[in-house]
Amino acid sequence: MELILIRHGQAGDAAEWYAEKGRSDDERPLTEEGIKRMRRAFRGLRRILETPDHIFVSPLTRAQQTAELMREAYLDLPLQTIPTLRPEDAPQDTLQWLNDHLAKKATRIALVGHEPHLSSLLGLLTLGDTECGSLPLKKGGVAIVELKELCAGGGELQALLPPRVLRALG
Repeated sequence: MELILIRHGQAGDAAEWYAEKGRSDDERPLTEEGIKRMRRAFRGLRRILETPDHIFVSPLTRAQQTAELMREAYLDLPLQTIPTLRPEDAPQDTLQWLNDHLAKKATRIALVGHEPHLSSLLGLLTLGDTECGSLPLKKGGVAIVELKELCAGGGELQALLPPRVLRALG
């Protein structure tokens, strides 16, 4: 199975969002520039990555918007919100959720979320540990993991793509 980890696009500053709107960081949206950049990045990703079977996404607004842009680029993929992709959640919880809910027949799925959660999940899947080094994803960045088994250490990193590379391809 191929797992595509995608960090949400560029969003506004959290402190400014709260000061200006007085609303939760969970509701902070992508910026206009973030939307433009993610559209180009997904055009680039589409050139090198076949269509995923499904997109799973964090409940936070900026991740939801990013997933919708991916869905737009790949023409209406199934999309489902899962609570374990929040930035503060343990990557082990996401791995457990995938084991409990993922159809074993899926060949390619995308997870859209946040840092530090995604880099910790990447470490867990490829190295078996969330604390053994960091492979942080830039906003709009993508990691592709080939999963031999859906367990800690069961994956192999295939690509770590910064957003500027994806935009150049798009």
